[in-house]
Amino acid sequence: MTADSIDGVFGASQKVGLTRTTFLVYILPPLVCFYFMGVLVQLKGTRFYRLALLPVLVWFSWRGIFVDMSGGDPKQAQMNDMLITHMCSFSMRGIVWAVAREPFRRQSPWNTDGKPDSESVYTALWNAWDLMINTRGIGWNWPQGIIVAKPTFETDSRVVFVLLSAARLALYMLGFDASLQIMRRLSPDLFGSLDGGSLFDHTLPPLLELLRDIFVSFLTIWMAYFAIQLSYQLLAVVFIILFQQRPSQWPPLFDSPWLSTSLTELWGRRWHQMLRELVVKLGLQPFGYLFGRLGGLFGGFLVSGVFHDIELRSLGRGGNSVVIIGFWVMNCVGVVLERMWMKRTGRRVGGVWGRIWTFGWLALWGVWMVDEWAKAGRFRAMSLPGDVEPSVVLARVIRSIYVKVFLTL
Repeated sequence: MTADSIDGVFGASQKVGLTRTTFLVYILPPLVCFYFMGVLVQLKGTRFYRLALLPVLVWFSWRGIFVDMSGGDPKQAQMNDMLITHMCSFSMRGIVWAVAREPFRRQSPWNTDGKPDSESVYTALWNAWDLMINTRGIGWNWPQGIIVAKPTFETDSRVVFVLLSAARLALYMLGFDASLQIMRRLSPDLFGSLDGGSLFDHTLPPLLELLRDIFVSFLTIWMAYFAIQLSYQLLAVVFIILFQQRPSQWPPLFDSPWLSTSLTELWGRRWHQMLRELVVKLGLQPFGYLFGRLGGLFGGFLVSGVFHDIELRSLGRGGNSVVIIGFWVMNCVGVVLERMWMKRTGRRVGGVWGRIWTFGWLALWGVWMVDEWAKAGRFRAMSLPGDVEPSVVLARVIRSIYVKVFLTL
């Protein structure tokens, strides 16, 4: 399949609008298949049925990407991004679940005896809902080597947790929108527009252009951080209120990634681990089996690169797979270099120089990926629901107060 054909699939010309009928025909079937795959993976002796259900799930997920969630509004193209990445996630997680050798077991927070939940069909039907959204496997027996950060303010009270999450949600919304507004104003006619444009501006002096590109690149990382945190806090509030889940089921998603002193630390612990199951099962393990430990490491980063490439293309505006996947491959190279350093010197990469190395390496290869985002018009296609701009509103309020208080003296 060529790049043009891939873009054709993700383009709006081949999509159908979201209606009640298209929801029932295109979106509901993969959700139902994914749910029953989550039920079967908890029950013994169901591997044959899971393998039989897998191609059906993959097929329905493929059909699901042809729904246009944006309503034809280019500013809402991010809705298609969310749909397509979820459909791809259904297929990829479905593969992992279909080949699982041991049943998944959940340790419900209500069980105080330390034993996993019963193996009944009823329990599996209920726990499948948690399994569908629990990408890190919190409270389950299947995560491998995942490190979960401890909350800054630990509480068992649902009310207190919901209030804290609501406050965080407001802050992340503000941070996300502020990051977008700054980037849009840096280049309103190019990468700040829906048509997009290159991040690079060769009319600027070389040093100024370099600093500007690095600034936008790191601002993009913060924007992604705020966006992911925003979604996570919203889900936490919804599931704790509606499904009476406990705060312990929603531990921090990140572990202060800005404190990373090595690429190994950043990607292995401090960045979110939502893709860890897919990276390990579809990349690290099969590639490691075929090509050894180094091959497994490469396979893990390759899977992550493919996933993020699909995510960018889901906007329907193309993208350079070599650049997007190349960013993750070069992070693999960076991790290998860190291991070589440790083997040669006996010391891990760390400290101040480790932090300079980490973020310098990210800037070196990340700026090219951010350029692909810019050319796809992603910074304009992303927005909060209803085009709400809290940072703009806050800036106007602060300016109004400043004028009234200081300029009238």
